[in-house]
Amino acid sequence: MKYFLFNTLGDTSNDDYCFTSDTPEGGIDSWGLIAGYRIADEYPNGIEKTILRLEEEYPGLVLASYIGNADRMLAFRKDVAKVIVDTNQSETEVIPFTLLDHKGKIRSEDYVFINPVGAIDCVNWKESVCTRDNEGNIETYEKLVFSKEKLEQRPHLFRIKFDTSLYLFSEALANTLLSKGYTNLIFKDIEVA
Repeated sequence: MKYFLFNTLGDTSNDDYCFTSDTPEGGIDSWGLIAGYRIADEYPNGIEKTILRLEEEYPGLVLASYIGNADRMLAFRKDVAKVIVDTNQSETEVIPFTLLDHKGKIRSEDYVFINPVGAIDCVNWKESVCTRDNEGNIETYEKLVFSKEKLEQRPHLFRIKFDTSLYLFSEALANTLLSKGYTNLIFKDIEVA
């Protein structure tokens, strides 16, 4: 199966789309949303109301299918998230949030964070050019190459082990989302060897 790297910034060439560099407030933080851990385990009594704020310095007003953000969170409109969760073949949590404008007024309650639980080691380390910390996590990379063998029989959406803020979407899932006309979704080709 072919995969694409998802650009969490969204379509940066379109200033009309909402974008934020803010982190969630309330129930969860951005680290919880990118670490790949099962959030429900950390909040056995449920997650309190979570909000995400838009900022004045990003003037886009169009509520796209995906809210681009600097924190690498997967913030999708509910209908898009449903397609992703229904298509994916692995555990994926859905966490609702309220989107506020820069003045603190409710802009939308039709969005959720999706959290693909876990991460998969799918990098071809011999072909990749990257620096890693003592625990093996990717700190920086010039070139990230993925292993053909390690990508076989994988879910339609998953995180990359050693950099859980990077997400791979299968070609089938990406095509489904794009064919439905969902907006602000940018998929980048990956190198496989």
